[in-house]
Amino acid sequence: MIRTTLEDAVLVEGTLRLTQGFARWPASAMSKLLVSARLGRYARGEMVSIEQGIPETFVIVSGHLFVGHIPPGGRRTPVALLGPGYVAGFTRTIDPEGGEEEEESRIIYDFCALNDVTVVRMPTLLVQKILDDEPVLWKGMARMLMKQHRVVLDSLLSQGVGSFQQRLVATIERLAVLYGGNAGKGINLRLRLTQKDLAALLQVTRQTVNQALGVLVAHGAISLNYNAITVLDLDALRRLTDSP
Repeated sequence: MIRTTLEDAVLVEGTLRLTQGFARWPASAMSKLLVSARLGRYARGEMVSIEQGIPETFVIVSGHLFVGHIPPGGRRTPVALLGPGYVAGFTRTIDPEGGEEEEESRIIYDFCALNDVTVVRMPTLLVQKILDDEPVLWKGMARMLMKQHRVVLDSLLSQGVGSFQQRLVATIERLAVLYGGNAGKGINLRLRLTQKDLAALLQVTRQTVNQALGVLVAHGAISLNYNAITVLDLDALRRLTDSP
């Protein structure tokens, strides 16, 4: 659902000013963008964006999104998790010369709410036009995109390399570093991440995840409480990365 109020407008500009790719935009450029920028709020399970039709860029204000990978003729597979401050959709382009054959062969990504999510949505072509009109602004955007690309690449490697236990441990550690919050003696993953979600991310069964999490609990590395994972001993968790 998308709505615009005075309070929302303040939140939109405030979010963009705290986002590296937009932080140094002069007032003249920002005002052009704010005319078309909108705040969107979504509940768990709602589709926030899919790479079809007119391209949109969005910034995550709060909450977390599952990125889904849809190959031509295949089914959707969750591949990554994005949190607050991440900018998505910007790198998608439309080739005006491309025909239906090219469109049908293109891999599509979508973005689904893992929990309650708020995003700032903007027309990608407008963002690109403003950047082209003031090329110096591309520097901040490029640096931000490269940094974010590295984060996603590291996450994908941690999820896809090694034994299942190594991949699970590396994924939990990465989520703790990126999205964890202080929980007394531990680090609480501030995500409503179910075992089913974790299984989808690692492309295994929920039962496999359940058994592996039990091993981590037995080692005192984590604790489980409903859908919450708390990392009790980050060093112990990291040592388990070297286990077969």
